[in-house]
Order: sequence, then C-alpha cells, then structure tokens
Amino acid sequence: MSSRIPMACPSPRAAVVCCWLSVALIGPAAVARAQPAAAQAAVDWKQFEASQELTDYRLALREGSFDDATKAFLTNSALPQLGLPANRGGIERVRRRMRELLCGDAATDPKALDAALQTIVGFMTAASRNDKVEPIVRINSLLFVGEVKGKDGKPWPAAAAPLAAAVGDPKLPLPLRIVAAEGLARHVEAAGPAAAPTAGPVLVKLLPSLPQISDRAGADWLAARALAMVTELGTAAPPDAAAPAIAILEDASRPTRLRARAAVAAAAAGAKADGIDWGKVVAACRATALAALETEKVRGKPAAASAGPTLACRRVAWELMTLAEALTGPDGRGGIAAIRGGDPQEAAALGGTLREAATMIDTNPDETAILDALAMLTGGPAPAAREPAAAEGEAQPAAEGSEPVVNPFGQ
Repeated sequence: MSSRIPMACPSPRAAVVCCWLSVALIGPAAVARAQPAAAQAAVDWKQFEASQELTDYRLALREGSFDDATKAFLTNSALPQLGLPANRGGIERVRRRMRELLCGDAATDPKALDAALQTIVGFMTAASRNDKVEPIVRINSLLFVGEVKGKDGKPWPAAAAPLAAAVGDPKLPLPLRIVAAEGLARHVEAAGPAAAPTAGPVLVKLLPSLPQISDRAGADWLAARALAMVTELGTAAPPDAAAPAIAILEDASRPTRLRARAAVAAAAAGAKADGIDWGKVVAACRATALAALETEKVRGKPAAASAGPTLACRRVAWELMTLAEALTGPDGRGGIAAIRGGDPQEAAALGGTLREAATMIDTNPDETAILDALAMLTGGPAPAAREPAAAEGEAQPAAEGSEPVVNPFGQ
C-alpha cells in the first residue's frame, strides 16, 4: 500500500460549489444582459458546431493563421457560446466540445495555437471574474481555463498565472477559488518543481489565510489541495509553506486526513525552513495517528457486516501510511527524520511503527486491527499474527487519496 498523494482531493468541493450555485441561480436574465449583442443572436452550440465559420477557423489554425478576423470570430461568436441560455442544459458538454474544437485538435502550428489559447484564456478568465455573469457560467469558464492544453498535450503553461491569481483572491467566491485550485493543481502535477515560481507564492499566502474562511468544509478542501501541491513541488516548495502546514497538523479540530496531508507538506517544505521545532512536529504526527485510530475505534462499535467499516479502516490505514512517509519518506530514508535539527531516531522509530500499523490495518481492515494499532502506539501488547482478510470476490477499495474525484461539472 502506498500513500502517494495524487492531486485528487476529498468531495466537499462538490457540496460547496453546488450550494453556491443553488443560492445564486436566481437571475438567469442577467447572463443574457451581460452577453454581447452578437452572442445573443448566435445559434445554439449544436448548430454552431456544424457552421462553415467554425470549419474555416479550424482550417486557418491548421495553416498557421491567426489574424484579427480569427480573433474576432473567437471573441464575438465562438467563446460566448458557453454563456448562451440555449446551451445551459448541456453546458458541460458544450465546454468539452469547445475545448476540443477551438483549441484541442484545431491547430498543427504551435504559434497559431498559442495565439488562440491566449485569446481563449483571457476571455474565459474575464467571464469567471464578472459578477454579472451567471454562477454556472463563471464556474465553467474557470474550469475551461484549467483544462486548456498546449500542443504537447500538457496544461498550457500560460494558464497557470490566472489560475494562481484566482486561487489567492479572497474577493472571489470560494467555489471559484476551489475550481481554480483544481486547475492549478494540474499544472503543478504536470510541471513539478518548475511550477514553484507561479504556485509557490500563492500557496504560502493561502495556507495561513484559510482559518478566516467561514465555510469549514470548503476551507478544508482548499487546504487539502494546497497541501498536495506543496508536496508535489517537493524540494522546490517554498520554505515558508512549512509553518502554516505544521499549524494545520497540530490543529486537533481539523480532520485527521487533512492533518496527515499537512505532515507530508511540512516535510517537503521544511528541509530549508528555519526555526522549526521538529520534535513537536513528530509529536503532532503521533497525536494525529492516535486521533485517527481513536475516532475509528469509537465509530467501529459495533462493527457492522458491511463495506462501511472496511472503507473506514482503509482510510485510517492511508492516514497512518501518509504520516509514516512524512516521517521517513516513501522509501524509509527521507522525510522529517532526514531534516537537520530534529531527532532522526525518534522520527524514524515512529515512522516505522506507523508503517507497520498501516499495513496491518490494510491487510485486515477491522476493529481488531484498529485496537492492535492503538496498542502498538501506546505501548500495549504486540498484536497476534493473523491471516489476511478474505477478498470475498470483490476488488479491495482504494485508500483515500487514490480515489478518483467526481467532477460535478462534467468533463
């Protein structure tokens, strides 16, 4: 079992965004008023997709041409399609087809494609920040920005800056910042340490500001995404990100899954940070592990004969393994134990215990394994040897952190 933290994050994102949409969708006419006259007169996407104008646009990009007329076609006719009331019911599909036909496979010439993408990203960024535009259109506009890819099939680098700006803008509604964070995470995942100049400063400012957000579920989701990006940046992560990550790790009011992510982020950013008491960080990792196990111990009585307890136990196993990797690295030779200024033996010992406990729970995801893991951390009797749990003819569920994210807006 590995706790490798992908850029996927928990599901509160959907609840936060959908709540915002349900509250804000009270003035559909506002969108029509906000659209240019040419866009209001345009046909719906199904007809637009079959138009000669779109065919001509795609041919021009293939031939390496992007002139003023082509740009005007995008801004006045093609891109406003996302906001047309006629396309509202299928806006996710419209967004996907726009991405495919306007930029995805429209150009063979890199310069022409870059020029088109500059126009597209600029248009969609402006729409996402326009409070006169309907929320569902603002959301899909920013999703579009986060999904744009360059000629190499990777996230288009120039889109990272507007996404980072949106993530760090406290004036934007939280759901838009969450959507922007998902897009920025794609850039960090694709570019790795090279994304540090764009993403790093935003993450340093974002993490300590999260407690000021009243929506705790949304703030926790944004924190999880930000911490995962810090981890992905690795040695290029800003040292200033370590302190706010440690503050989350030490906060007993935060979910243990979030605190586990914070431990890994702190280990990634902390190697170059000054003034950190790593002994306290190791103690916080132990406290987080105990909290996760105690919570599941209480919730597991009585253990029901269903998938619920199994999934919960594997979630705890993921949390323990994540904390273990924060302490000793994925290979057992890095992490906090390798950072100067701490007690490497203490960190290594706890990391080894947590790794063993996580493996034990993953092998037998039940209440007995939870109790045995607690005994291992509190000095109780060693757990008795057990046979691995039967598969019962079903694939084992993935630990949290490797599960796919359900996108409520479609692809």
